[in-house]
Amino acid sequence: MPVTPPIAAYLPYGSVGEPRANLRCGLIPRAFLAQIIDHFGAALPNEAAAFIVWDEDDRRFLLDFPQIDQATPSRLVYRTPVLPGNRHIVCDIHSHGHGRAFFSATDDADDAHATKIALVIGRLGGPDSPEFASRLCAGGMFLPLPRSPFEGYGHDA
Repeated sequence: MPVTPPIAAYLPYGSVGEPRANLRCGLIPRAFLAQIIDHFGAALPNEAAAFIVWDEDDRRFLLDFPQIDQATPSRLVYRTPVLPGNRHIVCDIHSHGHGRAFFSATDDADDAHATKIALVIGRLGGPDSPEFASRLCAGGMFLPLPRSPFEGYGHDA
């Protein structure tokens, strides 16, 4: 993934190719997304959250539904899990209930110092359900994802 604009000069190394972001742990199993969407649907009309965690020792993904301090249809306060050294947050996901999927100023502040995939799921329970917004958060940069982090899922995340 390019993290800076292209340099307007001759570079003898050739093209960097198409943007891509491969997860070292591989794509997240599609079944996790189905569980998350079901969980978020059950929380309606309130917002909800989930984390996808990678266990590097067991080489498997885990689904973590965090402690929620406040959930309303327009506000969500939740706690990031404290993980042992062998587990890593891959994806931080929250819903916007019936509202559209987008990153708010609060999301920007929360994601500013993290390295993770951030995903917002919106329009839950409606005819155009669900809607996705996603980005790669990397040390204060927010980069568009060229594809979904979930295996076999065709949204433009």
